Amino acid sequence: MTKQDETHRLMFTLTDQAMAKLNQLVAKKQQEVAQNPELAKYNIRVTKSNIVEDWLSKQ
Repeated sequence: MTKQDETHRLMFTLTDQAMAKLNQLVAKKQQEVAQNPELAKYNIRVTKSNIVEDWLSKQ
């Protein structure tokens, strides 16, 4: 299974409550990136997939 397939499978199985928490985390991380001038110049976009892939890579 590829990393992308595993990410999609995991996101598909998340409960509504877990998805809401993930959305909050994305908003928080995106705000942190936007407020950091060093990162803001790279126009980094935080997504649910980015966070899930990072979490899966640490498993």
